[in-house]
Amino acid sequence: MSAEEIESLRQALAAQRELQREADHRVKNNLQLISSLVMLHGRRTADEGARQALKAVQQRVTAVSAAHRYVTRERGSEQVDLAALVRELAGDLAAAAGREGIAISLDLEPVFVGARDAAPLALILNEALGNALAHAFPDARPGRIAVTLRDTDGGFELAVADDGVGQAGAAPGFGRTILQLLSQQLRARLEITDAQPGLRVAVSVPTNQAQP
Repeated sequence: MSAEEIESLRQALAAQRELQREADHRVKNNLQLISSLVMLHGRRTADEGARQALKAVQQRVTAVSAAHRYVTRERGSEQVDLAALVRELAGDLAAAAGREGIAISLDLEPVFVGARDAAPLALILNEALGNALAHAFPDARPGRIAVTLRDTDGGFELAVADDGVGQAGAAPGFGRTILQLLSQQLRARLEITDAQPGLRVAVSVPTNQAQP
């Protein structure tokens, strides 16, 4: 390959990277715009049920936006530091819930996933942790929530466990449906079990999905 051909290839790769950066920036801006519009609509809605539904939608959009923001390119592939993403989302959800007396502990091992799997995993955490914050501790009772990320022989496991009211605080029908659909998309095993006390939601993702 001549020097001219090498230079032409280098320029083509640089142009491709620039186009990808521009596309990433547009996606990020669009997600932020959608989140802002949903939040504005929620603030102007008088019905409490509708306001809570819009808040849930806004949190889901925020989770997808965060997943997109953590995508990096390493050795020609797109991947996401899942532990870092979980840490940010947990902080955002805790702040949005505004619940005092609930301690959230994070025990996160380093796990990297492909970019295509980051958004479903972010949404799974959003549903599991958001539900625990909203329903596991009624009447302002205190409690603890543990979020764990474990590297396993067959892939990894992401789990949210609380010491709240157990199945009485389980995800409602729509929330559980979201968890099931996202787990199917990842070809993962979803387990929702009594933690005695409390509830544990865990998703086990196999190796072929855990690799970038």
